[in-house]
Amino acid sequence: MKTGGSALFAAGATAAALVGPAIGARGSSGDRYLVTLTGSQQTRVTRTGSIEDELGCTFDVKDADRQALTFSATQRVRLALGAGGAFPRIGFAARVTAAGSRHRESELSAGDPAVCDPGQPPQTKRCDKRVLRGRVSLRPRGPNRVVLDGALARGADRLACATTLTKPDRFLVPSESRLVLPPRGAPRSFAKGRLHLTTRGPEGIAKTTDVRWTVVLRRL
Repeated sequence: MKTGGSALFAAGATAAALVGPAIGARGSSGDRYLVTLTGSQQTRVTRTGSIEDELGCTFDVKDADRQALTFSATQRVRLALGAGGAFPRIGFAARVTAAGSRHRESELSAGDPAVCDPGQPPQTKRCDKRVLRGRVSLRPRGPNRVVLDGALARGADRLACATTLTKPDRFLVPSESRLVLPPRGAPRSFAKGRLHLTTRGPEGIAKTTDVRWTVVLRRL
């Protein structure tokens, strides 16, 4: 079950409002821009409450998984800015840094101590920080709106410290924003996207995902 920001996102309303007039881009001619993308995707999954195993042993658990992905990319494009135009799709080769941790903790709360394990003392394992390759795409969705999504390179998922208490998030969870471009000749413009998702599942599992990113367009 998804709650909170996830419902907004499903309705297409998760976005960050930007200041300035909304202007599009058309064609492949025009001024050259350096497009810089930076962002992060963080996922935290917790499992709390009581769990009973096949031996009738009940344990109070306090488990937590955390995944932190930061990404950055640059691309040079040519934009002809003008009112009513369509922003082109821009693909990036992204550098993705992955980190995170997994915490496990349980204590026997009911059951025969002669049969049941006493539980697991608090233990946290941190994932080695890794730099991975990925692809990110900024693409138009209707007038003056863009969507950012992407994927890790083949085989990189297993190195990304994905959460294990429930189905892990993909990289990149799509998020939407308005894109405000400057009038032709203006030196700089930017867009910010933010997404917050909360999902609740069985056995006291809750997952929170936050995606934040910034795109800066600088005329060369």
